[in-house]
Amino acid sequence: MPDAARPCYALLASMSDRSAAYFLALALGAAAVTTLLPSACSSSAPNPFATGGGGGAGGQGGQDGGGGEGEGLDPTLGGPCVDDGQCDDGIPCTVDTCDKTLDRCRFAPDDMSCQNAVYCDGVERCAPKFGCRAGEPVDCGDANACTIDACVEETRQCTHEARDADQDGDPDAHCGGGDCDDADPSASSAHPELCGNGRDDDCDGVVDEAMCSSPANDTCVSALEITQPGSYAMSTIGAAFDYATACSPAAQPPLNDVVAAIVLPAGPPVDVEVTARTPYVGVAVTLAGQCGDAASAIACGGPHPAPFGKIAKLRGRGLGSTSQTTAMPLYVTTAGGTQVTLDVAFLPPTPPPTHETCGTATPLAAGVPVEAEILDAEKDLGSACETALGDLVYTFELTEPQDVHVYATSLDGDGSPSISLRNAACALPEDEITCQTANPAHLFRHELQPGTYFVGVSASAPTTVVLTLELDPPTAPPPDETCAGAPPLPINQSVPISLSAHQDDIQVGCLAGAPDAAHALDLTVSSDVLLVERISQGDTGAIALLAPACEAPSDRLACYASAISPVRTAKYNVPAGDYRVVAETLFAQPVEVTALVRPASPPTLVVFADGCSDALEIPSTGGRFQGTTANASADFGAGCDQTGTLPGGAADQLLKLVLPARKRVVLDMAGSGYTTLLNVRAGPACPGAEIPFACTIGTGQGSFLDLVLDPGTYYLQIDGLSSSEGPWFLDVHVVDPPP
Repeated sequence: MPDAARPCYALLASMSDRSAAYFLALALGAAAVTTLLPSACSSSAPNPFATGGGGGAGGQGGQDGGGGEGEGLDPTLGGPCVDDGQCDDGIPCTVDTCDKTLDRCRFAPDDMSCQNAVYCDGVERCAPKFGCRAGEPVDCGDANACTIDACVEETRQCTHEARDADQDGDPDAHCGGGDCDDADPSASSAHPELCGNGRDDDCDGVVDEAMCSSPANDTCVSALEITQPGSYAMSTIGAAFDYATACSPAAQPPLNDVVAAIVLPAGPPVDVEVTARTPYVGVAVTLAGQCGDAASAIACGGPHPAPFGKIAKLRGRGLGSTSQTTAMPLYVTTAGGTQVTLDVAFLPPTPPPTHETCGTATPLAAGVPVEAEILDAEKDLGSACETALGDLVYTFELTEPQDVHVYATSLDGDGSPSISLRNAACALPEDEITCQTANPAHLFRHELQPGTYFVGVSASAPTTVVLTLELDPPTAPPPDETCAGAPPLPINQSVPISLSAHQDDIQVGCLAGAPDAAHALDLTVSSDVLLVERISQGDTGAIALLAPACEAPSDRLACYASAISPVRTAKYNVPAGDYRVVAETLFAQPVEVTALVRPASPPTLVVFADGCSDALEIPSTGGRFQGTTANASADFGAGCDQTGTLPGGAADQLLKLVLPARKRVVLDMAGSGYTTLLNVRAGPACPGAEIPFACTIGTGQGSFLDLVLDPGTYYLQIDGLSSSEGPWFLDVHVVDPPP
């Protein structure tokens, strides 16, 4: 930054909350700010923020425009005021206070309150006078034409895969791979050379060489003959698309198909079950009576996700003839050439399931497991746990109150069961009591009253589900089962919660079908609230802040679900009042919940803090902070950074925390716009020495640390993994340590 610009920039930074300086930096970028500031501080220069007033809507009290010294320079200033009650700009994402040093309303933008918990769409911003605005999507470009760059929401990180545009598993030859035509999945160094097509299929530089081959099983004339059950390997590489079917996957590039002939000897009818698996591309299978005749289709199955690729499955029922051999074409269609594994089974004949509707439901006896094949049923039930497949329906009667457990497990692991417990009306979405999709799945209800109930069974992919109903003597729900009468949750303390005897009662959480527990949170003043839930390994959890009714979607103030512990959600500037904290987990494993609460305050905008000389000091009570490392320098390395990084790692900023007594310090960087690295160092000399286990990478929701620190001086290094940099948020709670 030119020396001439520093005095003006320092003037802006000295304003309350440093709002104007940070707003300039975000809105215009560092280079533009540097250019504007010298003239902006001159009395003869035009004002770059001629806003025509600083208040909100309505023209009343502190809401009306803001004349006087500094008008237009600071977009966060409003009209005159004597207390906070006179300041309201009508923008939900600003913190409205009366700045007693100026006797003017200040509407401090709070970007943290605008975050939507979606990483790849960037960091949302709070714009004065306008409210929350969409952020710039995360830019994962690495300026390397030989990588395909993508933002992955599940991991909240950028990926840079070797260029393989046609997704055939062979990277582009221009980038060190063997694929001579990366726009065509049928050309690859891993593919055979096909005869007579005038193309270099195997990318060896020779067309139709002597060792070429023709695509096997490309049409019904060259079909693979299958006369026995078993596993068969087929390949659609180089095959044309000859036979359109109702189940063909919709995809680009063009489809490929091959044909097998299912041959049944003369004899009693059998069921033919076929499962096709591919490593990564969509696949479909269709069994027909006559080759090339679409009207003769017997059964078909379209693509579904499976744990290790894609899957398609069909079952042809009661096939064959007692007097002669029967041959039927089986079309195997893929969205691009690939290897396919076919599993073929000849089974005793069974009729299609008849219990597809509430009116035809099959009785379900307690303690007697039943198998439900989720394959060719139609969808009849409305459920919050929606799947692409149809459902089967079971029913049971209760003559007295009982505890009810419904369990479901996939036998083959190809799909996750989806089960729904329903009342006597049965069919509509509002008739559902609770549902869950998981493997295994478990539904539980305390002291279900006498009556008729139904269980719907579906799955995420074709599979066979073992369904079991268990009945136990009725038990009373625990006191934290529902929002009504929920016990109080102490603030700033970690509380263990057992969910083993809980059911899914609260539908406005963010994890469908998960057992939940509710606790009351009483806020005596307007507060910033951070909720932290530590979940058991292998479970998926959710934590929510709700209005006391816990009924309508509008009651959900903040909510987040994740399989990565700890799960966090935050709500800032929450008005004083009564609230509910709801903890959920998919498998009802134990959790630990902490409600961190402090009086509400706007975030501090960290403009410089580029090193020891200007490290920003955090109050000993904590607070909220936001900044960007995009214009900072790389000064400090970190023990948890990736190996092989340059000295100093990524660009970083430095904050300072002085603790007069032993404290628990919770640091949360959720919502940050890049893969953050947070490193806590112990002083007194800056930058201090790294503390063991106090360096963390921002995977999942972002960097998070929960430390108990002795009295002393500490430096918080805001950094990035490898070379990552960008906008960041930091929520600091300093509370008494556990006894």
